[in-house]
Amino acid sequence: MLQFLTFAVFAGRAWQHIFWDIPIRALMWDEGLMKGIIEGLSDMSWQQYVTSMEVDAWLQAVAAGLGWFCAICAVAAWLIQPGRKWAAWLLRIGGFYLILLFILYWKEKFQSAGMFMEHTLQWATPFMLVYAAFYQQNTAKFRFWIKIAIALTFVGHGLYAFGYYPVPGNFVDMMIMTFGLSDEAALSWLKVAGVLDFVAAAALFIPRMARPALVYCIIWGFLTAFARIIANFDINMPLDTLGQWWHEAFFRLPHGGIPLLLFWMLRREV
Repeated sequence: MLQFLTFAVFAGRAWQHIFWDIPIRALMWDEGLMKGIIEGLSDMSWQQYVTSMEVDAWLQAVAAGLGWFCAICAVAAWLIQPGRKWAAWLLRIGGFYLILLFILYWKEKFQSAGMFMEHTLQWATPFMLVYAAFYQQNTAKFRFWIKIAIALTFVGHGLYAFGYYPVPGNFVDMMIMTFGLSDEAALSWLKVAGVLDFVAAAALFIPRMARPALVYCIIWGFLTAFARIIANFDINMPLDTLGQWWHEAFFRLPHGGIPLLLFWMLRREV
């Protein structure tokens, strides 16, 4: 299961990098950080740099190159085993790259902690796979760190759903398109979901409440992943819809898959 979930994260991110976009410009077009470097290392002014089509094409090429690296990591997820340390190192490097990617998202989204937190399960999954492949799999320590990753992800999601941060428009749109709700009802149900996210995150660390909390995480995690496809599906253009949205669902599969894995591990608790 960890192999599949790690593959899903890297395959989805590879498709995003190669065919869509990543927030690389949040760093490279940050005047406060980059102006002195750009003007010091080149003969371009800052205005020339940020409006250059050649620079933009170069940034797109860098993103595509990183996408092919993610594709290689996706393959490594299927090939990893105790005798293949190169695969483990690839996945470790890939995991650290995902951390850097989510730092870019954090920067792009006004440095909100919730943005980084809700991606925890995505960057943590490769490290879980390496640990499971080379060390003991079902240990109390391993289960504890899985709970931490799940809790951070759901707290991060809950901060947006509850409205601590401005509720993302796509959250509301997905509720409307998936369940046929009004704007007001969608916001109300998102607030409820945010509260349940917080409750589930805390309940993971209460022995008798952990499994019910995981059931919620499994259902809500998979639902929020596949809602990207369901809410945006166009029956008249099914392939175009899938081409645009499958990767959004795919790299979110750990949001439901890791809680499912932990639920299974707790049933076989040692």
